[in-house]
Amino acid sequence: MAAPGAMFGSVHVAVRVAGARCASRYDRRPVGTCVGSLLSRRHLSSARSSAPAWPNYSLYLVTDDAYLDDKFLAKIEAGLEGGVTAVQLRLKHVSTAEYVRWGEEVRRLTRAAGVPLIVDDRLDVALAVDADGLHVGGDDLPWRAARRLLGPDRILGCSTYGRADLVREALSPEVHADNLGSGAIFGSPTKHSSVPKGVEHLGPLRKAVLEEAAGRSVPIVAIGGVGLDSAAACIRSGADGIAVVSALLQHEDAEGTKRAAQAMRAAIEEALSGR
Repeated sequence: MAAPGAMFGSVHVAVRVAGARCASRYDRRPVGTCVGSLLSRRHLSSARSSAPAWPNYSLYLVTDDAYLDDKFLAKIEAGLEGGVTAVQLRLKHVSTAEYVRWGEEVRRLTRAAGVPLIVDDRLDVALAVDADGLHVGGDDLPWRAARRLLGPDRILGCSTYGRADLVREALSPEVHADNLGSGAIFGSPTKHSSVPKGVEHLGPLRKAVLEEAAGRSVPIVAIGGVGLDSAAACIRSGADGIAVVSALLQHEDAEGTKRAAQAMRAAIEEALSGR
């Protein structure tokens, strides 16, 4: 979890970036008026009636610092060519400046492929690189603050860890999450503290989401050690997509990542068609 000073620093940067965005060619209102609109709860409740229609989270690539090398961008591009439908840039051990530089490079790839770029945890970075959305966990920026500062038109994903109370909070009108991360399916080398819950918890999680979503379609993304051999089981058990780190990025070269993405996307689509 970020230190309180760092968290509030991120919020301050977010407000400054929002002001800059309002002053751009995309919005001709006075900056003060526009920022107030972006950050007001009234704007959120009136303008946000449904989740963006275009995101597809069926094969959701999540990055990790362990794979941050000279093949990093090539593997992301290869994954996109192989069928990755969304990318989450998650970097825990880089400076803010480095995070922004990587974000700009990855955004170029995702925009070319027509898929959303989600930034993990860092609202300031998400706004700085004009990402399509933000993903937050239980110890990150409070979810209601994240939505208020992110605005109503960007994607907000929340990690629920399979907990009904977090599902309820994520789907409250003040948060209005667009997708939900599951609890850890298996142990994962990128999340050492995660307690595996197996595919069995996906059914109850889906039931909880349906009860709280008020008729909205809110995708569930299974995460935690998921690979080709378990992707279909996650979908059959209730997930709408899978989040993948090592299964795509551990390969020696970009071609290996592309082949893995193709195989996983095929398995996911087959499982989805059978539901």
